[in-house]
Amino acid sequence: MGSPEHLDAAPVYDNPVVDNQVMEERNPTLDIIGLYAQVIVDTVRSLYDTAEEEPNVVYFGNMEATLPKRKYAMSASFARSPWLSGCLPQPPPISLVNKFSTWISRDNDSDLDSLWFEHKFPRMLRVNAVCVKQQFFGAHPLDHEVAVLALRRFNQLDVEAQAVSKYLLWREVLEPDFSTHALAGEKVAHIKAVQLQIAHAHHDITACQTFYTPVILDHGWAAYMWDMIRKEIHILDPLCAQPVGAEKRHATHQEAVSQIHEALFSCLNEFFARWHCTSDRWKRKSPKITREVFTRDESGMCMLHAIRHYDGEKMTWPLTKVSAFPIRTLCCNLCCSLFVLSV
Repeated sequence: MGSPEHLDAAPVYDNPVVDNQVMEERNPTLDIIGLYAQVIVDTVRSLYDTAEEEPNVVYFGNMEATLPKRKYAMSASFARSPWLSGCLPQPPPISLVNKFSTWISRDNDSDLDSLWFEHKFPRMLRVNAVCVKQQFFGAHPLDHEVAVLALRRFNQLDVEAQAVSKYLLWREVLEPDFSTHALAGEKVAHIKAVQLQIAHAHHDITACQTFYTPVILDHGWAAYMWDMIRKEIHILDPLCAQPVGAEKRHATHQEAVSQIHEALFSCLNEFFARWHCTSDRWKRKSPKITREVFTRDESGMCMLHAIRHYDGEKMTWPLTKVSAFPIRTLCCNLCCSLFVLSV
């Protein structure tokens, strides 16, 4: 956590809502997906335009003309999930949660405004503590950069949970950058941050059975999961119990999954020789991860809950209105009091 002097104000922005513009001779769903993703890309890039770029540090959207040297994928043996051994993610102690909630909920924005989270791998991330408070405890919807912050902490916890070998992880949680760049139609394999997370990961990514990616669409956040053994894609939609607009959301997810699936295997095949499986004949499933109706603005916290508690088959911790608040507290607690901001 730092206090960069060149940053005068918190880069607060709301997730934009794009009008449903129907364009002739094109798939309108694809156009809306691409337009919305491009708005997110431009917005996030603008957050770092005024910052002094540090040498040898990767920033959002930085491109690399060359691809990493291709590695051979190891044998198709996958790391065992610690969840199968009963090591499920545990909530923080209630007493700690209550104390932290009381402190962060106070009217102390003037104090928090000088606090910044900064993390440089796989690319520079700067988030103001006020944004964290507003989105985890206030009415502000989850934005792209705060989601990155929470997911980086989740990745750290996954490493800590793997007792046998920190080099062998059972899953890979890609950052929102991946899906956002893919849906914006960019060459994801040439995005430097993507190369660092996949081709130059600190662990053996070929041992991961499942890959998760959060995705932000016009109607809200969701998460997609790829199972490399079963060749299944699971669409984890926090709005799955919302009957209004269900048909449109389904069509949007199908198009988004297709684009991200193509981008994912483009990267895997460019970065690795003889990947375990091919990109064809994948089944798609849409498990009902909740019975309760959530709103667009609530979908971000629900997405984090799903990624944290979906074991590849089911939710190990139900997603309800009651459980949605603990995930807010957990994320804020982890990010503010436990997050070690180092590579």
